[in-house]
Formats: sequence, structure tokens, C-alpha cells
Amino acid sequence: MTCGQAYLSGWKETFNFSGRASRQQFWTFFLINVLIAAAPVAARSLATLVDPHYGLLSFVVIPFAALWLLLMALPLLAVGCRRMHDIGRSGIWFVLGVIIPWFAIISLPLCCLRSAPAPSR
Repeated sequence: MTCGQAYLSGWKETFNFSGRASRQQFWTFFLINVLIAAAPVAARSLATLVDPHYGLLSFVVIPFAALWLLLMALPLLAVGCRRMHDIGRSGIWFVLGVIIPWFAIISLPLCCLRSAPAPSR
């Protein structure tokens, strides 16, 4: 599976919380979405360095990044739950990592583990 296919599968399976997602599928989807959300914020920061009074861009960039994070929340939850199923854990581990930030310290490293040979939950 190519990176493009892995990324698109995350969006195509937005409402699919069962099954499995490989490490490549999860991390490709996660990292590309983080980069898409961070790119306009970085552009705004660079524009502010050039001209400190360049505040108009903030009214466009910050809402765009926030909207993008909201749009990707459900697909990210779905691919995260499928990733947890792939390593033999319940999807609630990933959901707790989103709801309670301290659990992200546990759930994100779990996403790095190899796939479990057991059937998916």
C-alpha cells in the first residue's frame, strides 16, 4: 500500500471502527493530517517574523487549522481504534488518549507496536 492509498483509506473508512489498520495506515494518516494543520500556522508565524503587524493572516489561518483538526477528529478516532484492534487491544485505549491527554502517553506508543497475529476485536 502506498502512502497515498494509506491516507485515502483513512478518509474512506471514517465511520468504520471495526477491523484493523496497519502501522503504515495509521501513521501516514496521522502525520499528513498534522502537517496539513501545522503548515498554515507555520506560514503565519513566518509572516509575522517578516512584518509584525501582519495580523490579517491570523483571522484565516487559525480558524482553518482548528476546522481541519475538527474535520479529522472522527476519521482519526476510527483509524486509531482500528490500529488498537490490529495490536490486539480494545479501541477504547485510543479513545481515552483523545479524551484524557495523559492516556496519549500510552496510546501513541502503542500505535508503534507490531501487528498481533490474533483475530481483530
